Amino acid sequence: MRVDSLFIALMMLCLSGHINAQETEVATMLGVGGANMLDTYLSQEKYRGMEWRLMSEVRRDRLYMDSLSMGSTGGLTYGLSHELAFAYTHNRARNGHEYSGHYVFAYSVTRRWDMLHDALHIYVGGMAEGLLGGTYNNRNSNNNPAQGYLSAAIGAHLAVRYDLTVFGKRVTLGYEARYPLVGMMFSPNYGQSYYEIFNLGNYDHNIVVTSPATFQLRQQLTADVMLKGKTSLRLGYLCDIRQATPNNLKQHHYYNAVTIGIVIRK
Repeated sequence: MRVDSLFIALMMLCLSGHINAQETEVATMLGVGGANMLDTYLSQEKYRGMEWRLMSEVRRDRLYMDSLSMGSTGGLTYGLSHELAFAYTHNRARNGHEYSGHYVFAYSVTRRWDMLHDALHIYVGGMAEGLLGGTYNNRNSNNNPAQGYLSAAIGAHLAVRYDLTVFGKRVTLGYEARYPLVGMMFSPNYGQSYYEIFNLGNYDHNIVVTSPATFQLRQQLTADVMLKGKTSLRLGYLCDIRQATPNNLKQHHYYNAVTIGIVIRK
């Protein structure tokens, strides 16, 4: 084979390959909405009130780009989120209050597909999350006044994003859902006090396996409106459904909120 023919063949091979690119998006958001909470370890009553959440999300897209057209065809996306929440709720008679707080850490890996000339982006993959928190009930005095929460789970992660232009501004509409499937959580047994668990060492099925039989779902709708450069204003709606039935106890935490924040793309 002649040298010039070999050179041309190598060039064509390089041009037909793919090159990698990386995009990073950092979002900081505040959520304000209503909370509906039940924990029969503390009370048979449902408690309703306000909840505030501070959320931080980082998304890194590793794109595979065709070197001939320079158009992205998809890739892998790595997501990392932190969430800090505080709720102040009351019972129906308004003579009892609960103070609740939690921290959630989540990590996801999804496959990304780009469609419709790179305007539509679909993400499908898995996620892992952990939760640490607690609730204090002011009516319980020394009789089980507080409940602690500790759990970890793995599950499915889905997201859809669509880019469009409105009045000359770029707007990205998004939907994202996290669906915990299996995991483990800490819980006292029915009628068991924390004093028995930690001071007397009377462990009684306090680590419980969770499964899809108990429905849980965290989903949000967002609209990112480009402000200037690579900075956008994010407006959204968040619905977080968490519930469990460990050791014949019932727990649920329903949260619906509006969210607002800033998104920076790098």
